[in-house]
Amino acid sequence: LITMHANIFSPAYLMANLIGLLILIAAVVKPNIARIFLITIFIGAAFFNGAIALREPGLFMAYGDMAVFPVYEQFIYGAFEDNITAFVLSIAGCQLITGMLIAARGRLLKTGLAAAIMFLVAIAPLGAGAAFPCTLLLAAACIILLFKANYLSSHPFFYSLHHLLN
Repeated sequence: LITMHANIFSPAYLMANLIGLLILIAAVVKPNIARIFLITIFIGAAFFNGAIALREPGLFMAYGDMAVFPVYEQFIYGAFEDNITAFVLSIAGCQLITGMLIAARGRLLKTGLAAAIMFLVAIAPLGAGAAFPCTLLLAAACIILLFKANYLSSHPFFYSLHHLLN
């Protein structure tokens, strides 16, 4: 739920999509690097969204104008608008847990990747607000990593981070 302006030619929008594409490519050729970036994205988004939810919750209402499907728009201008902070803090908590699970091994890693896929696909209808199609690029990267989960489980996060930095 990181706020993105509706201008698809804005530097932030273009950068988000470029990064999404690079992470998708990394998932194929350097899965540990893709994993590190996904962990960073989910944990970073959790803290960013949590802070915004507490300080300026009304900023999240911009998603209503960018939503592709009427059901999303109705939800945003309905239940969400009445409980922005609670909804966003819940989402931020799930983002934090997802990032931590992606850093884990075995079934926890697979659970984290599955949660990431569901989340990223679910926010895709927020259109430019979610930097579409970046969310689908990241979901595709997570699907690739899910198929490589056994390899990733043999290389825990800190091992991957050590080799990235060296």
